[in-house]
Amino acid sequence: MEASGGPHEVIEVSAEAETVAASLQYEGANVCRTAAISAMLGGDRVAVADVAEPLGELGFDPRLRTGLVAALDVDPFESLTDLWANPDEDGGARRIDLWLRLNDEGNSPVAIAFLVAVLGSPLERESAAAAAALWRQLAEVDRQRVWRYGPWPWYMSKSLERDWPWSYAGWISGEDLGEGDDLDDKPVIWDSERWTEFFRRVSRGRGGRSENLLVVDLLVRVRLSQALRSPDVITCSLARTIFSPPDGPDGATPTSTATGSRVGAVVSTMIHGTWAWKGDWWRPQPGNFHDFIRQNHRHNLYCGGARFSWSGKYRRSDRERAACDFYDWATSEVAPAGVQTVFAHSYGGEIAARAVNAGTPVEEIVFLSVPVTQPVRAAAQSGLRVVDIRLAFDPVLALARKRQRLGNTESAIEVILKQWRLDHSASHQPDTWLSEAVAGRGGI
Repeated sequence: MEASGGPHEVIEVSAEAETVAASLQYEGANVCRTAAISAMLGGDRVAVADVAEPLGELGFDPRLRTGLVAALDVDPFESLTDLWANPDEDGGARRIDLWLRLNDEGNSPVAIAFLVAVLGSPLERESAAAAAALWRQLAEVDRQRVWRYGPWPWYMSKSLERDWPWSYAGWISGEDLGEGDDLDDKPVIWDSERWTEFFRRVSRGRGGRSENLLVVDLLVRVRLSQALRSPDVITCSLARTIFSPPDGPDGATPTSTATGSRVGAVVSTMIHGTWAWKGDWWRPQPGNFHDFIRQNHRHNLYCGGARFSWSGKYRRSDRERAACDFYDWATSEVAPAGVQTVFAHSYGGEIAARAVNAGTPVEEIVFLSVPVTQPVRAAAQSGLRVVDIRLAFDPVLALARKRQRLGNTESAIEVILKQWRLDHSASHQPDTWLSEAVAGRGGI
């Protein structure tokens, strides 16, 4: 099949069941459907209900827009034996049938079966999204016990050795590679025919619960190991969500020691998100987002040599350390009168929020596709001026099982992009800001 579109393209969505079949036209919609199912399986009904409207546009039944409704009294991987399609069946028809059953029954076994069907897709982005969603479910299973099931069937080992010699690697564990950034291999170009043929061969090994787990786990590992090396930035961002740890208790919200913003704040700045230290959108360079904001909206956007940055690692401890570092930066000679506006993308928004909660003198935060964690909610509810810019539905946040709406906060101005996009970084693209009139809608 042809390659997917560019990272900043607008995608088409529909509620019609026929669009669930694999097609380039609706691949983006199926990525979002897959990510939404992952969020539902995560059990956070608030996170699902927050995006009920876009879920309706994707065709989810009203009952599913608050989470899976049926009692989870059946092991989804055991019942997969009866739900998993025969490798020779028409994939499109089978996906549509599973989609209709999911909307009718609303239970986890059908949801898992639908994800497995999408996993076998010849389209790069939607199969990678399904692999990331299934990884979340497999994380709840004792993988050591699964892989003690017994020797791989000969066709599995031969297929792996012949077609994907680099694919099953011990590092793809979510624990051993907590950074998600240590892949030195050359980019791997997507080969749809190779993948679907491998999927069909390995899928013949399904059977009882143990066999199903073994087969799904192997397929997911092979798929993710390639997706993490993909030159397509959307595919790579979807796969990297497997490294996002679940949110845990964050402890008490720090009490602000500031008496308010300093008078005459004259500096604004930007904070990048996870893995973005190597990027350039937040650096003072001609033609990028930093330049766009400085030229058009914040002439005081800092462009000196001692600009703030952080590790970009996917660990809360790194974000906590970065918040302390930002406090030091914002109270130093770089910003002697405090900070006017912080433009913060993804987990960079949590860093800004943590710093504000700890008393950093900031007048305004512009959140750019920020996961709604406890520190972010606390900052938004503190009376600080907040502009919250988001995708209509963010598949990266959904796959990572993070909330993506702030909810009712008096001081927050919500700007939801009207056109659907897959790119988690679309909120810091100059073209997006212009086409969506972001600055005017947010009062920036």
